[in-house]
Parts: sequence; structure tokens; C-alpha cells
Amino acid sequence: MNRTRIAVAGLVLFTAACSSSVTGGDAKPGTTSQTQTSAPSSSSSNGALAGLKPCELVTGSEASGLGLGSPEPRRAAGADTCEWESNESGGLTVALNATIGAESLDYASSDKSPLKVGKYDGFTAKPKVDSGLCDVVISVSESSSVQVVASADVANRNPAKACELAQKSADFVVAKLP
Repeated sequence: MNRTRIAVAGLVLFTAACSSSVTGGDAKPGTTSQTQTSAPSSSSSNGALAGLKPCELVTGSEASGLGLGSPEPRRAAGADTCEWESNESGGLTVALNATIGAESLDYASSDKSPLKVGKYDGFTAKPKVDSGLCDVVISVSESSSVQVVASADVANRNPAKACELAQKSADFVVAKLP
């Protein structure tokens, strides 16, 4: 049950972030402002994120140190993703956006704060409606990005704890980026 709730929370936020329009209710899959003219390509065949797998961007010992379990690879909204369930009430999702730059992601329903993660620019995004979720978005290039979506203490809606998890995880992720 907890695993399902965490996976859904991460996927909903990820999907909402990729939507080009703000909806008033449930998050629905959408597209970015870019026009797709061919089938979506995986991150393993595209530019700055070529060859990277999201489940390898946080090692087993790093995940364990953050209170996270084993990784589960997924594909969502055209991006390679990986999810970790927390030993507490929360979890982590890392998404590689091989063809979508950070500024093309729609975070209109979130409060954004600029953030430097390693050598990369990015931002932290917290939903304006407090949900216990937090994103760190890393701008790898103008046309590629990485989203680190964390949830922590969801029952108590603790975005500060979620942002701490997202930022620590993002530090691990950028250490493995080109």
C-alpha cells in the first residue's frame, strides 16, 4: 500500500510537471511546448544524458543512507525514471528528460527557487498546495534535464523534509552526470 502511494505521488507530480497547461483537478499526462515529430527516444540514445540509467544515479549505499529501499526502473511521460520507496512515509523518483530542458517543464503550480547543484543550475519546486512533495530540477543542457522528486512524511505534509531528501539525492545524481 505504502509503495503504491509513493509511486503514484511521484508519478503524479512528474506528470504534472510535464504538462503544458495547468489543470484545476487531477493531474493528467500532457506534453511540453516542444513538438514531437517522431517516436520518443530513450535517454540512452540522446545527447547529454546518453548512456545514463536513472537507477544507477543513486547507488545502493547512497539510497540506504537516505533511508531508501531498492530501486525500481520505470518509464513515465516519455522519460526513463527510477523509484525508491522510503523506510518511512515517503520515497524518491529520478527522471531523465533527454529531450526536455528544465525551463520547458511546467511548474506554474509550484513555488520555484533557483538552486545550484554541483556545476549545474537548476531549481527547487514545491507545490503551492502543501503536499509533502518537493522537486529538484537540474538543467543539464538547454534541451535536457533531470528531475529529482521526493516525498517525505506525506501524512504530515512535510515539504521541508522532502526538499532535504531531494537535495541530498540531487547531489548524488549530479556526481554521476557528464
